[in-house]
Amino acid sequence: MKVLFVDTPPTLDWTPASHFTKGGRRFPALSVTGEITYSYLNLQAAAILRNAGHQVEYIDCQASGISFEELVPKVVQSAPDVVVMYVEQIKIHVDTALAEKVQELTSAKVGFVGPFVTPLGTQVVKDTPSVDFALRGEYDESLLEVVDGLAAGTDAWLQVEGISVRHPETGEVLEVGSYRHVQDLDALPFPAYDLVDFSKYHESVFRRKPAATMITSRGCPYQCIYCWFPQTIYGHKWRYQSAERVVAEMEHLHREFGVVEIRVDDDIFELNRDRVLQVCHLLQEKKMDLTWAPQCRPDKMDLELLKEMKKAGCSRILYGCESASQDILDKMRKNGKVEDISNATKWTKEAGIDVHNCFILGFPWDNQGTVEETIRYAYGLNAEFCQFGIATPLPGTSLLKIVQDEGSLVSDSDWSQHDGFSKSAVSFEKNGKGGLTQDQIEHYATSAYRQYYVRPQYVGMMVKRAFRSRDDFAQTLRLGKAFLRRKALGWI
Repeated sequence: MKVLFVDTPPTLDWTPASHFTKGGRRFPALSVTGEITYSYLNLQAAAILRNAGHQVEYIDCQASGISFEELVPKVVQSAPDVVVMYVEQIKIHVDTALAEKVQELTSAKVGFVGPFVTPLGTQVVKDTPSVDFALRGEYDESLLEVVDGLAAGTDAWLQVEGISVRHPETGEVLEVGSYRHVQDLDALPFPAYDLVDFSKYHESVFRRKPAATMITSRGCPYQCIYCWFPQTIYGHKWRYQSAERVVAEMEHLHREFGVVEIRVDDDIFELNRDRVLQVCHLLQEKKMDLTWAPQCRPDKMDLELLKEMKKAGCSRILYGCESASQDILDKMRKNGKVEDISNATKWTKEAGIDVHNCFILGFPWDNQGTVEETIRYAYGLNAEFCQFGIATPLPGTSLLKIVQDEGSLVSDSDWSQHDGFSKSAVSFEKNGKGGLTQDQIEHYATSAYRQYYVRPQYVGMMVKRAFRSRDDFAQTLRLGKAFLRRKALGWI
């Protein structure tokens, strides 16, 4: 069978000449600096399907400059048996519109996948007649079972564990089993990287090109109320690839596709310290011209480990910091201390690795004092990269239940408002806790970002950093242009 994976445009009227793109993976949001990411999980699923003898294609509208109007005939021309869309809340209306066109113009089955439809899969299928099924949880293996069942011409695909499916004869929507999770990540083939052109993907934090994203572990044992993937698609059981498997995929990307920088998009990369050390030692043995950048927890980091990571080519670490208020950290179930953030930032800089600190503003317990404290704290740390997101109640998270129970949601139906950066989906002025209004949350997020990058302390650090290498100089110029573009378009 032929399976077509489609990443739709960010809006129905989007064109390559539009000022914005959809960036981000865990918290998708619109960007005006050309940020474009591919779906690693789609490429992983595509590789499994292809190994089983099925045909696969991948259309990424933003990377290829394809508008919705141009997309529809391309899908029809492809003549797929199954169309798969990784649905993201800020553009579900676009995915739904394409599903309607597929149903109208082809005989293909339409499947939705990803963290958005994991908690809402059955309801989405019920509400969207053009969607035949949704796969809840990790869909690497379950999608193959669906396609194999369709190819066999039996009803077996209707009983796949983790599926929410509309029965083709009765129209009844069935929910089979619970969320699916892959247990042996080492057994997965390398993703079908040949389906993408790495030169077309960009993130502001990348220093070198071409750059790629890979995932070496899934799940997280921590219980942060806002974190989407562990509460939906991945679960809280941490599963990981062996160090040998991690380095083999890195080497594959480097040798076959010329990749020189890799972002490791794990929930938590360094949960197993020994595995990280093994990865570092193997990379040092390989001596590849390759840098990499993982996502880590501040409280799991130490200086010795950081020095080994630096020797192995680690150039940047993203830390989930969230707040400078210990009370807020405790209430969001972060299970970490403010001093952990300070220590990790200091040690990472000492090891010669760039720091990417992420803070979240606008939790139900935040007020002007706690938010301003967090912003001042972030400025004091002076990380090379810093972002200020908005606490966003995504489907399947504990945070959504909290704001629903207290009536703080601004909209419970328009998911495009839940982008986590420019828009707040909540307003807390009536929660009796001195909470922030929607306007205040949005103001703090944009002004904190704008002011962070024009501070003399920051500018001085980055000018000095620019002369470390040609890559750093080129990136600094790109970052400056991106900042000015955001400002000119009124995004900050």
